[in-house]
Parts: sequence; structure tokens; C-alpha cells
Amino acid sequence: MGLQATRVTKKAQAAAELTKRKLYAEDLFEELNILVFDRKLPPGTQLKWSKRLTTTAGRAKWHKLTGYRSSAGVHTTEIELAEKILDCEERIRNTLSHEMCHLACWVIDGCPKEGHGQLFKAWSAKVMLRCPEIHISTRHDYEISYPYQWECEKCAKIYGRFSKSIRPDECVCGACRVGRLRPLFKTNQRAPRTPKIARMAAAKPQGKQTPTHLH
Repeated sequence: MGLQATRVTKKAQAAAELTKRKLYAEDLFEELNILVFDRKLPPGTQLKWSKRLTTTAGRAKWHKLTGYRSSAGVHTTEIELAEKILDCEERIRNTLSHEMCHLACWVIDGCPKEGHGQLFKAWSAKVMLRCPEIHISTRHDYEISYPYQWECEKCAKIYGRFSKSIRPDECVCGACRVGRLRPLFKTNQRAPRTPKIARMAAAKPQGKQTPTHLH
């Protein structure tokens, strides 16, 4: 019961922390939209938290509806945030504001091909001027905090994963090609089980038995 209760507690704590981060991001979006973007970013912009984003911290998406409504400037906008990377308020601030600058270039300036050019840098400067605690760069170069890590015994290269997916008994280091990987976290070492066939043979020999003589 103790172990099960601990697991439930950790799961509940993680869920509560994620909810806290989501609320922080939503409040920040509204605040920046007022302070910097003059409420011109669509208020219905969805902030979508993704478990699949592991190589980038965030991603902005924009689409302008075509047809008879296109003249009204109807937009659909979304900002995707990496649940596994944005694990603190600082990263949320920097990443969300970065993606909002992209939306500003596309929606407010009407430049759908703008990447990290002059328009993006101009919006970034406005954000950082009004909010000195925010730093916007052209890359999300965050170091990911992996819960499970392995170290090569030969070259000391570190491998990180979000699950215990690396089998040290089956893998060698991809960098030096010879080093074995040792886990940097506690593992439950269990004695290897005897194969079923061997166990059955020892318990109940089958067929004609021939005496074995040791010399």
C-alpha cells in the first residue's frame, strides 16, 4: 500500500504542477497581448501542451481563413508548448513570448513568410523592453532535464531518456562504439530467472537416461 500510495501521490503532484504551468502560460499570454501587442493577437489563440515535442520548446501555427470571410481577417492561431521541456516559469516566459512574436509578424504585420528576420527582432525588442525578465533568442536552446540518464564507462558521454528505454546489457555507446552504459539512477536488480525448460528438466527428467561418469 505504501508504494502504491507514493506512486499516486507523485502522479497527483505532477498533474497539479502541469495545471499550474498551464494557468501561468494563459495569464502570461493575456498580459503580453495587452502590454506589447495592443490586444491584436487573437484572444482565442489555443495554448496546446504537447508530450511529443522533445526537440523544440515551442511552435507557433497560423492559418487565415479564405473565401468570403477572408476580407474580415479571420485567423486561427495556436501555440504548441513542450510539456517535457518547459518545466519552469522562466522557460515558459521566454518560449511563449518567442512564439507570440511569430504570430505578431504573421497576423499583425501580415508577413506570413517572416521567420527570425527584422520584424521578429523588432517585436522581440518590444517584449524585452516592457518585460526585462524575459529573454528572447532565435533558438530554444534549453538543456532538457531527463529523469533517466546513462553514462558511458569509456568516454563519459551522457544519454538521457524520459523512460527506462535503454538496456545496458544490449547496448554500447554510440560515440566511442565500445563503452558500456551504466545507469545514473537507482535500479532494482533482480537475480536472473532460470529458464523454464531447464527448470522442468531438473524437476522431471524425460526419456532414457544415460549415466554420466566424471573423470
